[in-house]
Amino acid sequence: MTVGYKNNAMTFFRNRAGMFVMLASTVDRETAMTAYDARNNVEMAFDIFKNELDGKRGRTGDPVRARGRRLIKFLALMVRVRMQITVSGSKVKNLTVENALMSAATYEIVKDRGVNVRSEKTERVREIFEAFGVEDPEHLELVNR
Repeated sequence: MTVGYKNNAMTFFRNRAGMFVMLASTVDRETAMTAYDARNNVEMAFDIFKNELDGKRGRTGDPVRARGRRLIKFLALMVRVRMQITVSGSKVKNLTVENALMSAATYEIVKDRGVNVRSEKTERVREIFEAFGVEDPEHLELVNR
């Protein structure tokens, strides 16, 4: 048995490995890295908007409604980017934004006939609340609408 690789496949893999060179004569390292981080954050935001927040057509003919939808999408994008930054800096194992939202959604507080009924708060939900600095909802007063 002979094991080998195709040259084109390895060249493609090496090109996608992620290396960049930044040359600047008048800018110090800190300014250059800050500019790179800003560029990286904009790319991440655009990727989230395009792929996860349905950044396609507005599906409306009303200009006011289109501006309103664009504002809501922009706010959702800012929340999503902030969540991504929090998740990447947290110590919670295997945590992504999607996992955090799905796991946190399992914890519910329902007001039924004047009694607050709470679902079980799992360890994962407690970790997520701690990572995002969310106050424990047990201490919040529910408003009956």
